[in-house]
Amino acid sequence: MMPLHRSFISLVLAIIVLLLISQSVGVVPEGRTGVRLRFGSVVEAGLKPGLHFKLPFMEQITSLDAQWITLDGERENGGRMKFVTADDKTFDTGYAAVWRISDAGVFCRATGCDEGSGARRINDVLTSLLRQLFSAHTSGELLTGSDTALLRDLPVKLNAQLHAIGAEVQAVHLTALTLPRDQLDAVYQRMRAQQSAQAAQIRAQGSISAAELRANADQQRAAILARAETQAQTIRGQAEAEATAIYAHAYRQNPEFFRFYRSLEAYRHVIRENNSVIVLGPDSGFLKYFDGLRPPAAAQR
Repeated sequence: MMPLHRSFISLVLAIIVLLLISQSVGVVPEGRTGVRLRFGSVVEAGLKPGLHFKLPFMEQITSLDAQWITLDGERENGGRMKFVTADDKTFDTGYAAVWRISDAGVFCRATGCDEGSGARRINDVLTSLLRQLFSAHTSGELLTGSDTALLRDLPVKLNAQLHAIGAEVQAVHLTALTLPRDQLDAVYQRMRAQQSAQAAQIRAQGSISAAELRANADQQRAAILARAETQAQTIRGQAEAEATAIYAHAYRQNPEFFRFYRSLEAYRHVIRENNSVIVLGPDSGFLKYFDGLRPPAAAQR
């Protein structure tokens, strides 16, 4: 019976020793920062990754993310937020913020070392600032403006308020920016009407330009034809004058031959077929050059 009693005592002692050891050591994983709490109060912050000794049952080693953390606005708020612009347009807006714990001690005192609570605190401040930002800009400025330009000063304003909870924001980005369905349809209809009006104006201007081009082309064509006709008449007049001069010169060289040549030209134009019939008076001299072609009287008999 004694050996069994001793074994039980030894087992209990071993359990107590292991419990004391487990309560005397805390672990801070890589990528995180440690905070020493004594009865729930922060006594030391910024512990590096590794093993750290603590007072059993009185102290606790907890760790927080030491890296940049992404805050998803849609997940925090259960969907997209609605913000009203300066021209009374409502936008369904999604956003994201990149933040980190800048002072672990202050953060733990403000949030109880709860990163989720810290994210909610940041989201509350960010939502308020975004609402102010949207109310200061029109829908056109928000839709055409750069995300970086619109949100450039937002981290500074955020950090001025987040300093009290030991957190800081590096950047804020809009992940969605759309009008509600009813407003979106109205905007599309207005844009379609504007585009149709512009298209009609462009078509009208095109028709006017086409008519002007055709009129100019017709004027140029008429002017070119007139100049060409004038040049042609001038050339014909010069040619006829030269021809007349040649004829006159030829006539002076041999008047009889010239008259014979002119008669042959007249015969060629008048007598076109073998069966041509010409009616002439008895004293007509039109065929006088054919008189020499008559056969002698003896030959006729």
